[in-house]
Amino acid sequence: KIDTSHAKTMTMGTSLPLHPSLAAALTAHGSDIDVGSPSSQQQTGIGRKTSILHALSIHPSLSRVAYLAEDVASDFGARNKSKAGSTTSLQPTVKNSRLVIQKFDCNVENVSSFAPSQGNVIVTLNMNDLPQHINRFRQHKSKNTKISNQPFTLATLGALKSITFLDRDALFWQTRRKYGTQSNSNVSDAVLDVNANKSYKGMMGQCQCLGLQFTSVLVILQIDDTNSHPVTVLCCLEGQRALHNNGKDYVTQHVPSSAALPVTNSIIVYGCSDGAMRFHSLVPSMIYKSKSDTLSLFESSSSSPIDESEAKAAKNSRQATIKSVRGPNGRNDPVVKIVNVDPAYNENYHNEQDTVPAHIGGSTVTVSNATVLVLSSRLLTVCASGVAFLWQVDISIDRASGTLRDLNVLPPLARLDGLGSLTVSPRKSPSPASRSTRVGGFWGSMTTKEPIVAPYANITPVVFYDPHRNQLIWTLPYAAPASAIVHQREFKLNSLPPNSPAAKKDVEDRAFVDKWAMYNGGFVKMWSMSLVDTIVKSTPGSSSHRPPPIIPPYATMKLPLSLMCASKPLSMVPGLACAPLPASSLSCLCLSKDGTELIVVSAPLTSSVAAASDDQRVPQSPKAAAGKPPKTIFIESQTCHMIPLPRSSEASTTPALLSASHLSPDSVAVTTDNGVAMVKLVNGNCWEYAIDYTLMGKINVLKPSASAVPAGPIHTIISGGPVGGVGNNRPGVLFVENQSVLASRLGSSRSSIENRRPTVEKVDLADAMVLYQLEKASYTTRDTRISKIVSSPLPVTSPPRLIPSPSGRYLCLLWEGKKKYDILHAGSLLVRETGDVRGQGVSPSCDSGDNVLSFAWIGDDDQFAVLRQVEVDFGQDGEVADPDTTDTKSRPRVELFKLAEVEVGAAELAGGAGVAAATTVSVGSLTVRGGDRVVPQVLFGGPALCVGCSITSANNMSDTEEGMAYFYSRKSGAIVENDDRASTYMTVGTSIPCPDLLAWDDDGLLCAVAIGSRVAIYLSDPPKFTLLGSVNVVGGSRLGEAEQPIISLKFIHGVLYCSGPSSVHVVFLGNLAEDDTVCELDTYTIASSRSVPLQGTDSPDNFTPTPVIASLAQPHILTYHSGGLLVSSDVGLRLLPLSHPLIRIGTLLAANLTEKARKWIFDTPKAHHDFLAQFLIRRGRADLAIRDLNGLSLEVLIDLCIKYERTSELENLINTHGGQVVKEISSWAREEGGYSAISAIGLYMLGKNKIDCVTRLVGQLINCGTDEVLVDAIKLATLIGALDQNGGGTLVRSVIDYVNQKHPANQVTLVSSVN
Repeated sequence: KIDTSHAKTMTMGTSLPLHPSLAAALTAHGSDIDVGSPSSQQQTGIGRKTSILHALSIHPSLSRVAYLAEDVASDFGARNKSKAGSTTSLQPTVKNSRLVIQKFDCNVENVSSFAPSQGNVIVTLNMNDLPQHINRFRQHKSKNTKISNQPFTLATLGALKSITFLDRDALFWQTRRKYGTQSNSNVSDAVLDVNANKSYKGMMGQCQCLGLQFTSVLVILQIDDTNSHPVTVLCCLEGQRALHNNGKDYVTQHVPSSAALPVTNSIIVYGCSDGAMRFHSLVPSMIYKSKSDTLSLFESSSSSPIDESEAKAAKNSRQATIKSVRGPNGRNDPVVKIVNVDPAYNENYHNEQDTVPAHIGGSTVTVSNATVLVLSSRLLTVCASGVAFLWQVDISIDRASGTLRDLNVLPPLARLDGLGSLTVSPRKSPSPASRSTRVGGFWGSMTTKEPIVAPYANITPVVFYDPHRNQLIWTLPYAAPASAIVHQREFKLNSLPPNSPAAKKDVEDRAFVDKWAMYNGGFVKMWSMSLVDTIVKSTPGSSSHRPPPIIPPYATMKLPLSLMCASKPLSMVPGLACAPLPASSLSCLCLSKDGTELIVVSAPLTSSVAAASDDQRVPQSPKAAAGKPPKTIFIESQTCHMIPLPRSSEASTTPALLSASHLSPDSVAVTTDNGVAMVKLVNGNCWEYAIDYTLMGKINVLKPSASAVPAGPIHTIISGGPVGGVGNNRPGVLFVENQSVLASRLGSSRSSIENRRPTVEKVDLADAMVLYQLEKASYTTRDTRISKIVSSPLPVTSPPRLIPSPSGRYLCLLWEGKKKYDILHAGSLLVRETGDVRGQGVSPSCDSGDNVLSFAWIGDDDQFAVLRQVEVDFGQDGEVADPDTTDTKSRPRVELFKLAEVEVGAAELAGGAGVAAATTVSVGSLTVRGGDRVVPQVLFGGPALCVGCSITSANNMSDTEEGMAYFYSRKSGAIVENDDRASTYMTVGTSIPCPDLLAWDDDGLLCAVAIGSRVAIYLSDPPKFTLLGSVNVVGGSRLGEAEQPIISLKFIHGVLYCSGPSSVHVVFLGNLAEDDTVCELDTYTIASSRSVPLQGTDSPDNFTPTPVIASLAQPHILTYHSGGLLVSSDVGLRLLPLSHPLIRIGTLLAANLTEKARKWIFDTPKAHHDFLAQFLIRRGRADLAIRDLNGLSLEVLIDLCIKYERTSELENLINTHGGQVVKEISSWAREEGGYSAISAIGLYMLGKNKIDCVTRLVGQLINCGTDEVLVDAIKLATLIGALDQNGGGTLVRSVIDYVNQKHPANQVTLVSSVN
């Protein structure tokens, strides 16, 4: 039964009320908790009643959570009857259990938007009803399937271990995230979706679809409350029965031992107790009916798709296992977890001619062609022994029907040992007694020789994958021994001579590692999958005779003792890419040991590598030299952020559970005594402390601060010169991580513009070089044969936002969280990079400041303004007065400065002098318009300084929420006299509502203003400031937000690009050449996180660019690169495709590259010429539409010729195709009392003195012969006669003669109609 009704508020464990929707579900399903009681804890004979949450799961992209809620009661009467002095604890009794799906509001502006009457429970399912649905599904199976005939009960299903979302959006992010599209076809009008567009019965992705993992049973469940039978079981996997002990006993084989992972919308993969992973098809009609129908990968054409009627009559009409693959560990090592390790960008494949490299054992070439789509995916199987294997799966799908043609699993590519030296492959099946015995916790029963029981036999390993950074994270529990982090066998070390210095050092190093590993709260290991790919490519392919290479982790982070044990799968979430942390850091989200705090710990990796290296080159992407892995980095974690969690007055009876999505790491779900709390970790670039209690029904929630808009990107393009040495002309990128300023060069894209697929590419920063240390760090390092142990005394700092000056000579580093800034001289940084010793004595640091709220560059003369919080004395009337008679209050103040470069001679530098590259000169404080009632809040740079202010009343309360913004510029006389003082600044132009962002183009003429999700564009022509237009940018969202603010604006060669938290958009401006024309804006989405593609906002059409579906973390616009758009995100650089013809034509025309744009116009299919013509007209290029588009419809072509007075083109059309034109347009605009289209064309041509052309048109009208056309012919002939009596009279007589011949009885009627 499913219930989503509402009822009175009830509590769960404490005085905090349960949400009314969930309360109604409790009542509807027989919960006996007292709704009217202020607390659900009752010290009576019945005992204490509360609810415990299990199997918490957050949706990968939508604002939903799922969990199992159990109503439990402890019998106090039973304890009172026990013997005195007995310490027997209360035995909780499960009274009722429900599967719950709830939605939450992750829009930080509306945390408390859920009123008690609205509800946020999507589905509640009584678990007592689930067995009957499963048993009904099992009845349809044949008896020869060897499945137990015993009906399931809730007890025999076992405990619910995990919940997996399998709806449409979740399927995309789990199966197709690196491809950026759902289409199987190359033609946009014949799109078919592998995930969920095809509505076959039994397919995942429809309605609410969940995967449930019980102790030994897997269930795929579909819930549709609009159906009369809302619950549908799509699949139930429970193993097979077989005879044992000479046929005397039955045993169950192939028992599922892991959660199900989707491969497509009809195929899942799961691990089994016999050490195999099995691929299971839910929909028989999605598989070709026989092996002979399977298309060979070398064929270029496909057979006809399967008809559904044929599929129903096919022999294989039941669900079936289509492939079973067992790893090298054999049958005695169950697969307990399967992880998809595909990145959120296209890293390995760039065109339709994808091949399987020979080094990974591919015996044939898998090629995508016009009829077959080959999808490649990488899976990681984690076994109970702690061994993990990396696999590549190639799926061949027919583009036309979506049916599966082939599924090929290659031999394992690599092996990862999660438990280090303690990892031992099992050689025999463990005894039944040892399976339930665990002495001394997780590590107690493990030895280096033979484990008594597999470590993960009863515990799911804490293994996660970060698709943003392509990293695999493996967490080890509390009190891990040093041997669990030592990976000596992976390095294949040679033996050392006894008593040699190297051998003695090796003994000392081992003792040091043992001491370093003591007193740990666990370890977090990280494998860089890019590094794994590099090592795999340099080694021979694995086979039955050649095992896969064993690859050690790239880094190992030690956790503090204050954290909760990591032996449970939902006790921590490692590897989240939070914005305040550097991209090259290793992080872990944990609970404190007492469960009262949520703690974020992290360790820097870039600075650690730099400290342990001899040179200044820092590998941002880990590399392997000659196929050998680099030494593992050992580093201790540091606490970066702590959030107190809600708790009851008593200690919680159950530990809290955590769940977070690595695709959307800003929000975390936490179970409490009162339900699920949503914790907002990050706001913009800063840590957040807000907790959303709406899932628990609490109304007066803690509202977080307003959504913060970052001041700039964390990467910037260096405009001062190339990076990478003398002679290298590639553009450079500069960024800051953990007090180190680094630079790298940009390589070209690995695929050409012509063959590039519309996917997001990762841009590697190869061999980044440390240019400058903002703060000196005294690292302590120790090298061993297999590791580098680094101690980092400096705390992990958030990367600053980079704001380059318009001149390109300076760079501002703004730390918004710390409210401080640093200004560096770009030229001095580049001197360090090129190795020029003449500039080594010049310090790049020019200025720094604290307590700064905002920063902005002014003009092109290296002047800047800061908004600083200062102490100001106010009198009783609010005016600034004598400090002796006033109160001191804090108030923002706008301070202006200018930079002056210092010229230093070579002799001074040779003498060892150290000087700054520039000095800072204060030019005063800006007097803000409006007096003391106007409080500055934010600064925006450009040709004129823009100051956003809030208007306050006498009691210091804001009168308006939006505020106003004013522009300030120097007086004309001050500019002539080079007077830079602040007193010379005055307000210019008009005031505008206070924006979130403001950006100018390179010429200082166009100004873009963003307020929320709306962008307005102004034309600055002093003294006029004209609004050209505005558009509401609708883009994707991380966790389902309806509307997100714009966080980045930038003009690039006349085109405006803007981005939201997880989407990127382009805005094409209209014709700016004529002042009296309306500037029409066209907005298209380039990339979005929404799995349902958005069409253009102007005119939905099949030629409208479809955005790439990608998970972007706070993207900021940088520049064009390799034919795409380069953006800076919190997890690195990404290259977005600009390959759609419409976007390519718009960018080329805006950059005045007309001839290059014409090449794209010529290649545009004729079916889209009408749409393209309207796009060109809005750009003011009607000449291109008329001249180059030969596929225009007749109506559009005639309309353009008349509208833009292209008389010669229209005359040529009438002369060459007059007969065809007359037949097609003869019925246009036939209204009573008006002119037809033919008459209008004739009148227009007569107005242009084209009498001969109209005369030929009349002749063609006579040849047409219809009555309506003859009327038009008489009218035009009469008008010609007014201009040319001889010719006009002849034409009139010709028309009348033709009329007399055709209608001799209707001459008077026809002539009267003409008159």
